[in-house]
Amino acid sequence: MVLFTVGLLSTFVLGVFEIMFPLYLNHRGVSLLDMGVIFSVSTLAIVLFRIFIGAYSDVYGRKRLYLVSSTLGALANGLFPFSIGKIGIFFNKILNDLHDHLKASVHDIMLYENAQQAYVKLLSWFTTSNFIVQAIGNLSLAVLLLRLGYSGSFFLLAAVQVATFAVLLLYREGKPKSLDEKVSLKEAYSLKMQRNLKVLCVSSAIGVLGFGIAHGFLLPLYFSAKYGLDVAQIAVVTAIHRLSFLTTPLSGKVIAKFGVRKTYIFSTSAYAFAFLTVGLFTFPITVFLPIFLLHDLVGGGIRMTATSVIVQSLTTNKRRGRDINLFNALQTPMSILAPTLASILAAANWDLIFIAGGLLFSVSLLTFKFFFKEESLA
Repeated sequence: MVLFTVGLLSTFVLGVFEIMFPLYLNHRGVSLLDMGVIFSVSTLAIVLFRIFIGAYSDVYGRKRLYLVSSTLGALANGLFPFSIGKIGIFFNKILNDLHDHLKASVHDIMLYENAQQAYVKLLSWFTTSNFIVQAIGNLSLAVLLLRLGYSGSFFLLAAVQVATFAVLLLYREGKPKSLDEKVSLKEAYSLKMQRNLKVLCVSSAIGVLGFGIAHGFLLPLYFSAKYGLDVAQIAVVTAIHRLSFLTTPLSGKVIAKFGVRKTYIFSTSAYAFAFLTVGLFTFPITVFLPIFLLHDLVGGGIRMTATSVIVQSLTTNKRRGRDINLFNALQTPMSILAPTLASILAAANWDLIFIAGGLLFSVSLLTFKFFFKEESLA
């Protein structure tokens, strides 16, 4: 219950922040290309650090890292109103990204280690709840900006992060492992990984690049530039987007019927199809949305669940934190590259972000289909 609560509080913050921050940058007069640089470079310093985080959590526990994550989230949002120029915004974005990565490094591992047998069910319901709360955050944005402005809204998000810290103090963690089990820096930073996990890592990394280009920070600005939507309308569209994750509870049944490999394949196909279709053809917004949302209705939470099940099943209790965070860290360069590429493509033509995203997901799909061997899965 503690994990669900702190996760949902953080998700509300994300729901507000993901729309507000690009609009805030636009409000501050930051260009599209500069936005891309801010989003790209702000995660650069975290790539190597994340591997150490995973190895650290294997020995010293996950809770203290989660507490640090909440602290950094509160600090970042509390400092945004005082940012002076692009350098100040950039510094605070680094703090916020570090908060996100710390949380992502330990949350699902903690959930898995507390309930391995019911992991698929719990993860799918948690993911669904996450996106409902994220949609609430999306819908709250227009009201928050109207009532509190940008500064007041950032202060509110900081207060919610303080609340996550307080709730997380109630979490009871198991006894830390013996220091004899500590991983050396050389071992932690080696690229040693189970073969299928390497294949999934490459496939997922290509998908991360496609996702970051077609589905990144530019979406609110895309709806404004191409369809002329205002802030309230963008908030509603984004909320509908998040609610398309309500199919996530079907993940367990889908995986049970088709197997986790086939589930990953057809859910990844949904991304490729949806992005290519809306990129190659121009539709009215009422037609665009159903096609675009296929990537989450058919892919989205189902793909996330399938990916997590594969990753967790291919790691061991002793090195789970290290292996999973190495898996994620190796994909981070794509997260760094994506915003800058998206900005360049959008500056030329907004449709290019979806075309590029769809093509990359197609390559991701083919990589997984031809190189991932299902027999190694339990």
